[in-house]
Formats: sequence, C-alpha cells, structure tokens
Amino acid sequence: MPFIGLFHLLIAIGFAYHAMKTGRPQFWTFVLIFVPLVGSIAYVLFELVPELGQTRRARRVAGGISDLVDPNREWRRRHDEASRTDSVETKRALAEECERKNMWAEAISLYQTAAQGIFADDAPLLFGLARAQLASGDAAAAEATLNRLRAAHPDMVHQDGHLLYARALEAQDRLAEAAEEYAHLSRYYAGLEARTRYGLLLLRLGEPAKARALFEDVVRAGTARRVTIVKADQDWLKVARANL
Repeated sequence: MPFIGLFHLLIAIGFAYHAMKTGRPQFWTFVLIFVPLVGSIAYVLFELVPELGQTRRARRVAGGISDLVDPNREWRRRHDEASRTDSVETKRALAEECERKNMWAEAISLYQTAAQGIFADDAPLLFGLARAQLASGDAAAAEATLNRLRAAHPDMVHQDGHLLYARALEAQDRLAEAAEEYAHLSRYYAGLEARTRYGLLLLRLGEPAKARALFEDVVRAGTARRVTIVKADQDWLKVARANL
C-alpha cells in the first residue's frame, strides 16, 4: 500500500512539473501534490485531454514521433483512407499531411478538389488552400483565395488568415500594404509572430526605431509568460531578441 501511495505521488509530481513548464495555473501544483490520485485524474481530464483534442496540434505531435520510424506512415494511412472514402474530410486530412511533408502541389490539388459544390466556401478548406499556395511560392494565388474566403465570410475574424494575407502582400513586395495589415493585426493577434514580422518589415522599410519598439514589446510579452506554451512563439521571441 505505501508503494502505491508513493507511485501516485511520483505521478502527481510529474504532472506538477509539466504544469509549471507549460504555464498552467499555479493552483494545479497544490491540487496535484496534496490530493495526488484525484488531482492527477482531474489534471488529465481538464488539461491534457482537451489539449490532445486540438486536432492539428495532436496530429503534428503524433506525426513527428511516427516519422522517426517510418516517415511516410501517416501519409500512406491518410492516402489509403482517401482512396477508400472519397470525402471532403479525407481529402482535407491528406492535404494537411501533404503540407506537413512540404508536398505543396499535392496539397493544393486536394484542397481545390475538396472545395467544390456546397464546400466551395468552406473556411478551413480555403484557408488550407491559401496556406499551401503561399508556401509553394504563389503569393498572388494565396491572396486571391483569401479574398474569396473574406467575401464568403465577411463577418468572420480569423487571425491566422489575416496574418497569411499580410504575408502574401509582403511576398509580392507590396510592402506598404503589408505594413498596414501587420499594424492592424498586431493589435489583436494572440501570439508573438505578427508583431515580430511587423518589426522585420519595418526594418526593410527603413524604420529601425519603430521596429525596435515592437521587438521590445515582443520580448516583454514573452518574458511575462515566463514559459511560452507554443514552440512557434519561442522561435519568434528569439528572432525579436536577435534584432534588438
């Protein structure tokens, strides 16, 4: 019995460490340590399970692990599913896997095929299409797709779509327009990427003082979090620091 209690305590300590490293609320530390078994179950149910439910993030994690053993395993699985079941969902899943493997032409074709008929204005499909088009180097096509998305959903607020639009303008060297989009986007974008990209663009436009103010703001925001939860934010924080 003492061994079982020690085992539950060790699990609780592990979860408490995870909670601190990922920026979870501090009360989890107390719950986990002082109520080991119940606290651990609650942590799994209220913190870990919802996180794994974030489909794209969970797929990236699982895909990264499987790549170590068989780089094409997930692609083959989704390809087989799309072959067996010719549906919008299987095409979208395969397109996302093609994106992860930098197979841009294949991803674009799948998104375009899926975005037909009643799904012609489907927001996730159009956003995925624009994302693949920009990654493939066709910024003009990405802009056109995002304009189509905005026309179909005029009231939708999509911060990642807005960021992609600004990047598409910048990739076409329409720097003044891109700067205007980044300026608006940086006021509400949840992560650090928009402000950092805006700062980098301001450097290109010959405005180092404004760029430095943005980089300082990014560093303050990243430091205030203590531990940034999203790895991409850690990368953008490094970029901002490097440009101070």
